[in-house]
Amino acid sequence: MTNDAAMTPERFAALADAYGADLRRWPSHEQDAAQAMLATDPANARDVLARAATLDGLLDRHRVPAPSSALIGRILSSAPQPGLLWSRAKLWWSGLGLAGIGLAGAVTGALALSLATPALLDHRSTGLAEEQTIFGEVDLDGTAP
Repeated sequence: MTNDAAMTPERFAALADAYGADLRRWPSHEQDAAQAMLATDPANARDVLARAATLDGLLDRHRVPAPSSALIGRILSSAPQPGLLWSRAKLWWSGLGLAGIGLAGAVTGALALSLATPALLDHRSTGLAEEQTIFGEVDLDGTAP
């Protein structure tokens, strides 16, 4: 698709500013129109491309220096410490968990004792409490078959 009719000197300059002097970097649907502009108005188009080439060269030569170790250290020291709040929350939850485990053990022990107590009381009422346990009769004399 060509945009021959839409290419104006202003549009050509805007595209050169955006994409640089190398027409291969321009959008593919604009390249044919740019070539036509170069053929119809070569002086103006080459002047625009020369300015774009100067900017391309400046941008190509620009280098950003690596950060110094002092800057890296300041950034790392000022960063929030991860997990400080989380470690406090873990400590709180672990204490709550230990209390819950202790409470569960106490409730289980109380339940076991409450279930065993009626059986103990029933055996004592028979008068043979010294020979019986919660699990049944115990042969103390060794005379049981």
